[in-house]
Formats: sequence, C-alpha cells, structure tokens
Amino acid sequence: MTERVSDMAQWGVVLLGNVVLLVIAAGIFKAWMRAEWGRAVTFLVFGCAWAAAVYLGPDFFLGHADEIDSATKKPADHKSDDDGFGFPLWLLFAVVGCAVSVGIAAVAAPIVSRRRRRKAAQRERVAATLDRRRAIEADHDEVREAYGRYAADVLAFLDRPALDDVTVPTTARFHHAMDAAEDARRGEDLAAYREAVSILKTAWRAADEHARKTGVRHLPKQERATISKARALLERALDGAGGEHERHAAYAKARELLDGILVIPRQAAAELESRHRLTLTKAES
Repeated sequence: MTERVSDMAQWGVVLLGNVVLLVIAAGIFKAWMRAEWGRAVTFLVFGCAWAAAVYLGPDFFLGHADEIDSATKKPADHKSDDDGFGFPLWLLFAVVGCAVSVGIAAVAAPIVSRRRRRKAAQRERVAATLDRRRAIEADHDEVREAYGRYAADVLAFLDRPALDDVTVPTTARFHHAMDAAEDARRGEDLAAYREAVSILKTAWRAADEHARKTGVRHLPKQERATISKARALLERALDGAGGEHERHAAYAKARELLDGILVIPRQAAAELESRHRLTLTKAES
C-alpha cells in the first residue's frame, strides 16, 4: 500500500511538472515571437531547473522517504520489483513531455520563420517608402530653395519681377502648385505628394523661364529705365568699393526710384537692408 501511494505521488508530481513545463514552453514561444530574448532566456533557465526538479527530484525525495518509513515501521508485504510491469511510468511521463515539447518546437519554428519573414519584408517596405519620401522631399526642397534665393535677392527680383507677380498666369500656377505641395507634404499619401511635387517642378520651370524671358519688357519704357538706374545704384551701394557717403546716397536714391514702381518682396527688402548695414559697418571698421 505504501509503495502504491509512493508511486501515485511520484506520478502526480511528474504530471504536474509536465503541465508547468508546457506553460513554460508557451512562455518561451511567446517571448521568442515577440523577440524578447531576455525574457525567453529567463523562461528557458527556469524550465531547465524545473525539469531537473521534476524528473530527478521524485526519486531522490521519495526514495529517502521510503528509507525513513522502513526505519520507523514494520516492513509491509509487497511484491518483488521483478513482478509485473517494471518500466518506470514517471520516465514515460518525462519522455512524453519531451516529445510534446519537440512537437511544439516543430510547429512553432515555421510560424516564427514566417513571422520573421513578414517583419523583414515590412521593414524593407517601410525603408523603401522612406527612401522614396526623402527623394520627393529633396525635389521639393530644391524648388523651395531656388525660389527662396530669388525672393531674398533684390537684384534677381529686379531682373525678373514677373516671378513675384501673381497676375502673371505662369507665376499664379507656380504659387498654387507650391501651396498644394506643402499641403501634400503634411499628408500621408505618398503618391499624391509625388504628383504634387512633379507639378510644382514643372510650374517652377515654366514660371522662371517666362520671367527670365520677359524681364521688365512688360513694363512701360520709362519704368524700365528707372528700374535699370535703380539696379545700378544698388550694385554700387552693395559692392563696398565707394565711400560710405556715396554708398548710402546710392542706396537711398535707389529705394526712392523704386517706390511706386515695384513692391520689393519683404524678404528681399530685409536682406537688402541687412547687406547695406553690413557694408556700412565694414567701411567704418
């Protein structure tokens, strides 16, 4: 009777141990799929320790329990170990547990492999999308910078004022395309952004070429002469070759001539004022 209770206790411990091992295996699988390697290693170490306790512990502890029981009680009649089926059933549980673990690993391996391939493909798609966006943004920035250089250079403005005149159809289309590209850049639709930047580049080339060809020819003859004179005065005021009084007088006269003919863009006016002050400061030093 004592031996039967001991065997049942041993089977129960191993059975419970296998259940816990299956839970640990599930934890390892979950951590593996989430690429949580530290957690997976922790589960693995704990699983090995638990397996050793389950598969080696019953024989050790129950064996000593039998020795203590035999020392304190009269020996009970029992059959010889050679009678009946002598294969240790706890070992059978251990083999079954290992087989189940191997089966789980065999099933999990292709799942994990497919998931890794999907993640790798997704990373490649994201990287490709980012590369395409950077290329589109580079084209967009190229146009913005080109227009920014024009808008900050009063001499370039005087050479092609039509590029700042929204009553000119090509200029109006360019500014409309510029606004559309800025809106598309803030969105998530990459195809729409690419199309908007393509339209912007075409509109910029058309507006710039038209402004260069037109120059100031669309203005009355007297205004063209005044603009030409003002441009020459500004060059003299900004080149730093003459005296301070001469440069200051040339700058003031140029601004006086341009008033009422052309409205200098604010960015160009600010840059002009800054360059003029810098020139005067260098002359004083």
